[in-house]
Amino acid sequence: MLRERKKRNNRNTQKEKSQRRRTRPSDAGAVTDTLKRYALNVLVLILNIPRSAFIKAGMLIVLIVFLVSVYSMQDADDVSLKKIDRTLCAKTDIEEMDKCSARQLMQFTGLDAAAFDSFLYYKSGEALSAEELMIIKADSPDDLDTAQDAVENRISSQITTYKDYAPDQAAMLRNAIVSRRGDYLFYCTASKPEKYEEVFNNAV
Repeated sequence: MLRERKKRNNRNTQKEKSQRRRTRPSDAGAVTDTLKRYALNVLVLILNIPRSAFIKAGMLIVLIVFLVSVYSMQDADDVSLKKIDRTLCAKTDIEEMDKCSARQLMQFTGLDAAAFDSFLYYKSGEALSAEELMIIKADSPDDLDTAQDAVENRISSQITTYKDYAPDQAAMLRNAIVSRRGDYLFYCTASKPEKYEEVFNNAV
């Protein structure tokens, strides 16, 4: 019976992971390559359309704007986490959470702060709240992979912890945002995680 229960828990964990937003460089790269091929095909089509030069120029401008937006979604400026922290404090209610130290980062996520360029970690001080926000600035894509794996494991573990006695917190965890931009990993579990993500995206 214990073995069967572990199997069910493992299946549930895998299902929950697949339901959350997740972006790896390989996924983003594949999407970008597909969009490049699509844009090239559209360009060829535009050039072959027997229409006026004015219409073609307009269509080319739209295509260029589209490609620029695709690249900007993946790139990020080199912004210090201290500056991002100040922006979050000014534009969100993040200060209602507790700002965590490197020791607490290790305690709750298993990540060694020394392995990264810098980190920002906020966590609710209430025992029955799963709210937290973490931003990691890494030196390499491999380091971001390590951080993202730890975050995914953290979310899965928290869902297991909360699902029986605080189902609302488990639901919030299932809606957590995990995203990557440039050298940064962004993670947030909150009632409205997208508001924090928006501030972060605008900051970088």
